[in-house]
Amino acid sequence: MAEAITTSLFNVINYFHTNDRVNRVDFGLSKYQYLNQLLEWRISELLLLVILFVLYFLVYWIEPFQRQFVISDVTINHPFAEHERVNNAALFFYAVWSPLTIIGIVSIIITKPKNKVYVTYVSIIGLLVSVFLTSVVTDLLKNFIGRHRPDFIARCIPDSNADVNILVNAIDVCTTTDYDRLKDGFRTTPSGHLSLSFAGLLYLSLWLAGQLVVTNSHLGSWRSIVAASPTLVAMLIALSRTEDYRHHFIDIIIGSSIGICIAYTSYRKHFPSITHPQSYEPYTIIEQDQQSQDNHDGYNRLESV
Repeated sequence: MAEAITTSLFNVINYFHTNDRVNRVDFGLSKYQYLNQLLEWRISELLLLVILFVLYFLVYWIEPFQRQFVISDVTINHPFAEHERVNNAALFFYAVWSPLTIIGIVSIIITKPKNKVYVTYVSIIGLLVSVFLTSVVTDLLKNFIGRHRPDFIARCIPDSNADVNILVNAIDVCTTTDYDRLKDGFRTTPSGHLSLSFAGLLYLSLWLAGQLVVTNSHLGSWRSIVAASPTLVAMLIALSRTEDYRHHFIDIIIGSSIGICIAYTSYRKHFPSITHPQSYEPYTIIEQDQQSQDNHDGYNRLESV
């Protein structure tokens, strides 16, 4: 039986291979002009964004795992900050709306007229994928890890008669009536503020570095400073989360790492390295320019003959 299944699979694979039916890059869609346009305009990324947008809301409402704790644990006995230095509204302004605005303005000012729409479109798609993918991954990890925030005891308000030196469950000792605040107290690792900050602001830094060709040795250092500024803002947001006692330092490190990895991956999915001579162009335009140059060279060779 196993041998028959193996033989059948081998025949199917061999059929597709010998008939050239599958292109692992575009699954053969590029041979259809209309579908090729959809590939060029990253339709798959748009579909991914729709899925991530839905997951973003669904994942957030998952009940976090509620770990046991010791009431006397000093690492979770910090005060609860009623007013955060960077609240959720400010976070979205810094990490999402600001990069969107800057990308739009800079694209309009410095991009070639024929490429303005496409470069802006691809740049924004990359940013949104970075932000929403980071949010979904971070919230999933938060809910499954279920670690306590530094201000957890202030959220819990333990019963005065509870034993402070043994492991307890929140349901047994917490007297707070604000269940949403208590539930959020189990979502410290990784830091969502930091993962989202780097997902948006590091992406913006990479994008600015590419658009301003900062690695060109003939250009001024001010370009590098401008490109690095968004990342500096993300670092300052990191410090604010420890000052408000919303996160442990390990939360900051893990959250930052997630945001950095996804931002870099999303950027390089759409643009070449910042050291590339055409770092300001998406891959599609670079490939089209190369094809045009090859055609031009071929025409010149025919003319010379």
